[in-house]
Amino acid sequence: MWWLIPIGVGVGLKLLYDAVSEEEYEARERWEDKREEVERSIEEHQTNIEEHINQAQRSYDFHFLIDLHFSSMKVANSAYQLLDDANSSFNGMSKMLKKSKEQRTALQSELENAKDSKDKKAIYEVIEQLKMVNDLRKNVFADRDKMKAQKEQFLSEVKRLNNQTRELKEFIRDRCDDGGKKWYDRLEARKQAKRW
Repeated sequence: MWWLIPIGVGVGLKLLYDAVSEEEYEARERWEDKREEVERSIEEHQTNIEEHINQAQRSYDFHFLIDLHFSSMKVANSAYQLLDDANSSFNGMSKMLKKSKEQRTALQSELENAKDSKDKKAIYEVIEQLKMVNDLRKNVFADRDKMKAQKEQFLSEVKRLNNQTRELKEFIRDRCDDGGKKWYDRLEARKQAKRW
């Protein structure tokens, strides 16, 4: 989360941090704070669904399975909200990269002017700022790549949970007698009503 910490060196670098909205900062914080917790919850639900489907009998504990289905859907919804935070965070990183590229171009122009005027102090200062901008860009790219991998893994697990939740829903329909079929039909009717 290095990019959430404001830096005090150079007005140009401060502009990079100002490029990211408060919402994007907060989204990144939520992603960092909640991702591992939601991942653990996803894993627990995946395991729980697998175990109960594998051990199920014809009229298994209908209410427990319905509660498990509902809980699994809530976890998936939380996970999708967290993925929205990840996307917002990517947005912020893209803005930082764009601003840092603009800043680097402006500094390179300043460096040429300083070289033309043979101002050693200005040359040194601009080179130092260029180093900071380049380090910042390198860190943002590395952070973006790391977060992209985390997001892809997270999304994969969410999709797996969704598939298991769908299987659980069908299991309830097929194995929990008439109550399971009625529950399934009501659930599908509510889903259909939301689409309209």
